[in-house]
Amino acid sequence: MTTRTLTLLVALIGAIASSAASAKRPNVLFIFTDDQRPDAFSALGNPDIKTPNMDRIINSGFVFNQAYIQGSMTGATCLPSRAMLMSGKPLFRAPLRLDSGVLMPQVFQKAGYKTFATGKWHNGELSFENCFDEAEAVFFGGAARSHVNVPVHQMIAGLMVPYDAGETFSTDMFAAAAIDFIERQSKTEQPFFCYIPFTAPHSPVTPPGKWAAMYDPEKITLPPNHSALRPDLADKRQGTGGRGGGRGGRGRGGDASPVDRAKQQYTAYYGLISHLDHHIGRVLDTLEKTGQAENTIILFATDHGMAMNSHGQSGKHNAYEHTSRVQIFASGAGVPKGSSDALVYLYDIYPTLCGLTGLPIPDEVEGKSLAGVIHGKQAKVRNHLFTAYMDDQRAIRDDRWKLFYRPKEDRAALYDLKNDPHELNDLAAKPENKDRIAKLKVELAKAQQLYGDTPEVTARLMRSRGGRPGGAGGRRPAGAGGIARPTVDAPALAKRVTEKFLAHSKAESGLAKGKFQEIWTQLHAAWAGDEKSVDRPGLIQGFAKLLGEQPGERGGRVGGQADRGGQRRPADRLGGPIGASGVIARAFSYAADSDGDREITATELQAAAKKWSTDGDKNTDGTLSPVEISSVIEGFIKSMPAPRSRRR
Repeated sequence: MTTRTLTLLVALIGAIASSAASAKRPNVLFIFTDDQRPDAFSALGNPDIKTPNMDRIINSGFVFNQAYIQGSMTGATCLPSRAMLMSGKPLFRAPLRLDSGVLMPQVFQKAGYKTFATGKWHNGELSFENCFDEAEAVFFGGAARSHVNVPVHQMIAGLMVPYDAGETFSTDMFAAAAIDFIERQSKTEQPFFCYIPFTAPHSPVTPPGKWAAMYDPEKITLPPNHSALRPDLADKRQGTGGRGGGRGGRGRGGDASPVDRAKQQYTAYYGLISHLDHHIGRVLDTLEKTGQAENTIILFATDHGMAMNSHGQSGKHNAYEHTSRVQIFASGAGVPKGSSDALVYLYDIYPTLCGLTGLPIPDEVEGKSLAGVIHGKQAKVRNHLFTAYMDDQRAIRDDRWKLFYRPKEDRAALYDLKNDPHELNDLAAKPENKDRIAKLKVELAKAQQLYGDTPEVTARLMRSRGGRPGGAGGRRPAGAGGIARPTVDAPALAKRVTEKFLAHSKAESGLAKGKFQEIWTQLHAAWAGDEKSVDRPGLIQGFAKLLGEQPGERGGRVGGQADRGGQRRPADRLGGPIGASGVIARAFSYAADSDGDREITATELQAAAKKWSTDGDKNTDGTLSPVEISSVIEGFIKSMPAPRSRRR
């Protein structure tokens, strides 16, 4: 072999090795917190709070100093925040149920990543199942009544199944699930996308054990815009965001002063955050112990801010900085240390993670990749940043000035955020600012046109609330403490429904998968009539007809007792006894209702039936036998969560 040939061979081997190394993409660990104020981080300037593990990421990574949620059309701001995040689309175009488009985790799935999630998902179960390969300890909905006995689900064979989490505190439980996943992934070569949307520090603000007494109220410094210090800043008029959405905004303290009550509130809030920080540290430590830290991008973000009586506001749906500003920072593989004052949105995270991992960004994604900013190739991605809350608040800002506009009153406030970051001084009345306000109003109008902010869209989004009444977009969860269900002879009921289903389809020996799906679609069309969807009472009436019961009857055996035929009652009263049609309607509803709004659309039914036919075809012969159909239906019943007698 000649020297030249040997040199070429060595070069070729080196190129192959380099190509193989570059093909191994970095892991992604995405930590998302709930209701955490942008000032609740020690490393970002708050000396009162202890967040050493969040600080680890901040101090070694890249921080965006001017990051925002684009807004909300509902008091449940968590819902649109997550819809924008996962779709990469702005407020007025983000699908609240995440039932369209390519979602962020799906891009990683397609690229060969193992996708995993634990924690809060507010946008429907079907979208979740379409995004993740594995899942443990997942809470569907907006807010649990407690951080213990949280109604959670795990993924089994691609479906989410409720289980009893017991007394484990939610933060501890979510961290443990992520740790277990990270440890298992260390034994494989497959890159992972691990999403941990913690529920803390969302209310109830009840830090456990020592964390409840961690902070001394006397040593707490209130934000300078807090209403206890500046009652003149409070805007108490209806529609300004001063009421609702915050739960726990009013302190309890008997004769204590407003300042003392506020400090007590912050001690509990900071304690819950420090408890959260401790468990984030456990996750970070696991990355290091398993040797995966250097090849993992860690991205941390908050879903929105929290007023906590700043400017007299109690909720999380106003355009002040303490509520609309969020934190986004990243560290790890390929992420340099630094910071940027670029104006960015939460939904920029989707294309940014694609950019940092070398994955293609779907054409439909409207967010801006911040990878160029992180690597020093560009200073900013937009000149103005627009926020919108309900039909009464709009804001536009540049790198210094912010116009806060009340369209219902045609009233504007102007803040110099460079010199007044807490928005203490409204400068709109100063004559020298007249032209500045006029220019910002022009930019506001441009932004509204760009993002699709029209009165019609605003009204529709405010009506929709993104899910079932109360704003919680997830499926109605199991009751606290377990998944007790009505006592039902599931095999017998499933067999009975199967017989009626086959009789309706005029078949006995079974159905082809396509025909199986078609029959469910036909039944939905018959039950829906002129409506686009069928609600729970409508399903009960439909199954009563299928089973040969009279509408309103409590036919069939439930709990081993024969119901009295003909006795009318409200359909499917939560917590009460339910007949055969009620049981199967409720089970069917949970199995098909991907967004938890208690209504089944044709689209939901078709997607669910397709999955049932695939999963039910155990011998993969393309046909579902009566036994296989019965097994599918029995699965509905056995996976049915418990009814709750009370809901928050």
